[in-house]
Amino acid sequence: MNAADLTPGALAKLEAKLLADLEMVRRVRALLEEHQMGGDVAASVASALPAAAPAISAPKAPERPRQEVLKECLAATAGLPFAPQDFKERVKAATKQWPGDQETKIFLGRMIRQGCVVVHEVRRGRLGNLYRSLLDVPDVAAPTAS
Repeated sequence: MNAADLTPGALAKLEAKLLADLEMVRRVRALLEEHQMGGDVAASVASALPAAAPAISAPKAPERPRQEVLKECLAATAGLPFAPQDFKERVKAATKQWPGDQETKIFLGRMIRQGCVVVHEVRRGRLGNLYRSLLDVPDVAAPTAS
């Protein structure tokens, strides 16, 4: 930018361009957060880029609290030993999003402090310890005999 660009008209054009760029960045970020790198993100981003008019999205159902989903996944282990990766896969199946390493580590640590999880087997190395849930196994709708 030089002194010739410091006219009100040139600055207004620059501002309009920057606002349009900012809006596009916000759309792409929203798409990435929605898909969390799952599925065909490139196609979703490409479909959003040429859209000049603001997109009207359908209202979404409110998401369940994350802690509730994590506890359900923990209870679904049915008291059997599991590795953190197994827990992550259960969360992925339930939410269509991979939980972060820190989220998993913090959640398991919190559950240990609350007495809901114990370390089943101490293992060194990349795979980490095996854990076991002390939560009640969720009831599965059992067929009733008539």
